[in-house]
Amino acid sequence: MKAKRAGILAALLASICCAGPLLLVAVGLGSGAVFVGRYHWFFLIGGLAVLTWAWAKYLREKTICDCEHKPMVGRRSGMFTLLVATLLVLGFAGLNISRYVFASVPVSAPIQTQLANGLSRIVVSVEGLSCVTCEIPVRHALRRIDGVKSVDVNSATKTATVDYDPVKTNPAQLVAAINSTGYQAVLPNK
Repeated sequence: MKAKRAGILAALLASICCAGPLLLVAVGLGSGAVFVGRYHWFFLIGGLAVLTWAWAKYLREKTICDCEHKPMVGRRSGMFTLLVATLLVLGFAGLNISRYVFASVPVSAPIQTQLANGLSRIVVSVEGLSCVTCEIPVRHALRRIDGVKSVDVNSATKTATVDYDPVKTNPAQLVAAINSTGYQAVLPNK
């Protein structure tokens, strides 16, 4: 049944926007996550289109079998596969849409403050973050820097908040680490 295979393809296409960056980070190609993040809507729209085609194919075949009064081969497994694929595609679309619906206003310039324990905190605006999985390569790159104590990357606000030891590192190194992932962060003009 072609509809079943198309349903699986639709789920795979839609999952590329979320699973793709994770796989790229796992194999050491975190900067490739930017490509997936930048074009994630194409993968989701492609998944929705293939899913629509799969449902049309399934319903067409079911109608033909009903008209000819013969049983449809693989009816239950086809229906189950398409329902699971539909849930997956809608779930991945929901993850991406929720970032736009519940997003707060992004920070326009880095904010740097001194903390009581001798650490400094900087909030850097990061362009290109579009979903939760886009946060992973940025977080990973920042945590590798000596002197970084905590990192919070938020794709909804498109910011990275970093607590660091100013003796061991500086904001320019933090921005360079973010830029090495393919996402764009800049220090303000002084």
